Amino acid sequence: MLTKFTKKNMKYKIGVFGSNANELDSKMVHIAKQTGHELVLQNVVVITGAGSGIPYIVAYEAAKKGVEVWGFSPMTDNKGQEKFAPRDDVSIYKKLFFVPKTFVFASDLDVSKKYRNVISTANCDAGIIISGRWGTFNEFTNLYDMGKIIGVLTGTGGIADELFHLNKKISKKSKAKIIFSNVPRLLIEKVIGELNLRNT
Repeated sequence: MLTKFTKKNMKYKIGVFGSNANELDSKMVHIAKQTGHELVLQNVVVITGAGSGIPYIVAYEAAKKGVEVWGFSPMTDNKGQEKFAPRDDVSIYKKLFFVPKTFVFASDLDVSKKYRNVISTANCDAGIIISGRWGTFNEFTNLYDMGKIIGVLTGTGGIADELFHLNKKISKKSKAKIIFSNVPRLLIEKVIGELNLRNT
């Protein structure tokens, strides 16, 4: 059963969203690993979309140090997940959530990815955006519309480096708080700080 943050459990759920591309250069791999290491220092649960690429690297590094990781898959079962991300180690996920088999578009991966995006972002207390493309932009807009705290790791390319300017041009009332930084440690500390303010 999915639960919201409460003062009793004191574990924030931090979503990590970014490019699912496997073709990452050494710089991006280093940034992803560094972000994972920084999350280890916080008392958090890490949430991803159970895909490959940047979020997986972050989650993998965090899981190695004992951080609890939840994956929200666009597939309907473990067999489908193995096909979706065949090179990934599913044992890093403490919990793995699937699209319901009764979902009318469960056989359409493109639609199921968006279903996964909504459910994963809804279950986050905050989200971290690293690089990313259109799918990550979808996750960002979900987080924004849901009034979440959003940390954007700038200098990583992709949609992450466009959001500052887009945010200036496109105005919409929301309870969301967007934090920009090019340093993983500072970004995560600021996100946690904002969560603490909201939950005092």
